[in-house]
Amino acid sequence: MSKFLIFRTDRIGDFIFSRILTESIKLNNKNNKIDFVCSTYNSKYIRNFKDISDIYILDKYDLGLMLKNLFKINKKKYDYLIILDGKRRSIFFSLALKARKKYAILKDFRPSLILKLFFNNYFVNSEANTQFNNFSSIINYLNIKVPEKINYYNNYNFKKISYKYLPKNYILLHLDEKWFEGYYYKDFNYMNLNFKNFDFLINTILNKFKNDIVITSGKVDVKQFEKIKNRYFVKYFKNIYMCNKFKRKIVFVDNTDFRDLEQIVNLCTKVICCEGAISHVSHALNKKTYALINNFKTAKFWTNHMTNLKLLKRDNINKICKQISDI
Repeated sequence: MSKFLIFRTDRIGDFIFSRILTESIKLNNKNNKIDFVCSTYNSKYIRNFKDISDIYILDKYDLGLMLKNLFKINKKKYDYLIILDGKRRSIFFSLALKARKKYAILKDFRPSLILKLFFNNYFVNSEANTQFNNFSSIINYLNIKVPEKINYYNNYNFKKISYKYLPKNYILLHLDEKWFEGYYYKDFNYMNLNFKNFDFLINTILNKFKNDIVITSGKVDVKQFEKIKNRYFVKYFKNIYMCNKFKRKIVFVDNTDFRDLEQIVNLCTKVICCEGAISHVSHALNKKTYALINNFKTAKFWTNHMTNLKLLKRDNINKICKQISDI
């Protein structure tokens, strides 16, 4: 049995990707112990995985908590410390931690002297390699193998939600803030989705796939999406909205958290979304996914190992609908 301490203080989608590593460790020896250093944000999510033993919160503004966790961690005498997030705070905090071997995946911050003195090896997180290969390199250094099939949601407590308002055999259309200009990176190609061309997108999907559609949105309030909701949907029950303006059932599920979204993905047949955390979920649940991306090189860095994913170029709605029709 070996004890592992893994740093993942960033996003939920990044943690889901990290299940490649945790599953490999557990399959090598089911008695291996895996603990995580997390942010306050993602710790609430990570606690739902039963194969993660202890979780430590790393908050650079809470010195007392940092010192408390430092003493707790050093009492454990870990065999391996692995930094996956590449954060400065993770690197500096790890210098005071005891472990037999230390590894790190880094991106922009590469303090060569510190890395030589305190780490056994590190890997540069650049787009010259894929993220899957970066993780595979660390796994190889641990003298274990990447399993042929990875169950990302092994030992996970799915959230229980009511399914009776969801249609059967539906396509999930996830319309988060990435679909709308001004809510994400400024250099993105935006799709000019609005209440005027929304019906064109829906009819294109219906004509192509012949399925009902369930729509979800992100946590950011988007004015254009509110106009779409007000024009096309009527509240049916609690956070469930219905639309009767199309030839098939269209359901909008409002105010979903990430764990709601996981179950909605779990029950669907296909997913249309912008590439991100949701495409990591759909890959993990083996759902056919059509993901809109801005840059193929960057997208391949994250998705090259995903066999059930088709990338579509972000563009205006007319060109996106053409890509969907040509699938």
